[in-house]
Amino acid sequence: MFEFWLKNETAGEDILLPVTPEGYEITAGMEIETVRATNLGDINVTGRRKPKSITISSFFPCREYLFTRKGGISLGSPASYVKKLEQWKDAKDIIRVVIADNGGARVNDQFYIEDVTSGEKKEDNGDITYSIYLRQYTPMKVSAVSAAPAANTPRADTATAAPKKTKSYTVKSGDCLSAIARQVYGDASQWKKIYEANKSVIGNNPNLIFPGQNYVIP
Repeated sequence: MFEFWLKNETAGEDILLPVTPEGYEITAGMEIETVRATNLGDINVTGRRKPKSITISSFFPCREYLFTRKGGISLGSPASYVKKLEQWKDAKDIIRVVIADNGGARVNDQFYIEDVTSGEKKEDNGDITYSIYLRQYTPMKVSAVSAAPAANTPRADTATAAPKKTKSYTVKSGDCLSAIARQVYGDASQWKKIYEANKSVIGNNPNLIFPGQNYVIP
């Protein structure tokens, strides 16, 4: 059975959607410019890849059904879920969307919440339907420009120590934190060190990790 997780990597909060959506829709496009050339007609020229977008729709229940799932933060009322998503959107938080089943993660990417729509009808009996529109997060790359040394600043005659490189580990299928600790430290009991350093990615449940997640190894 699928699980739909929204992991706020900025605020350190996780939501397991209480009613599993029937599906999801991903759009992955490409910029295409049409150029009109003499004697050749229209020519399509490909440009940059567009950021992926994903749409998730379901409903937030006003009562506990047999199919209701629990996980992450507990918000109670349907309106509280909608309010929390709108807060994440307005704060421009980075949201990791994880859609997984027993076979692993089908989706495991970072997004911004672009829009949240919600509604309620009389026949819904208090449940609130919703659609969440998310657009892929792409980190901005800024080139560092080094300033010229001041004229009166003496140059060091001795070489400075190179900065220590940060180690990382990408989760593979079948991994768990203790297995990762055994591999990188030779001691499975050191898994808590990895968990504490990556809690914003993993969330509140150290037993719930997914292939493709990248961890800092302290």
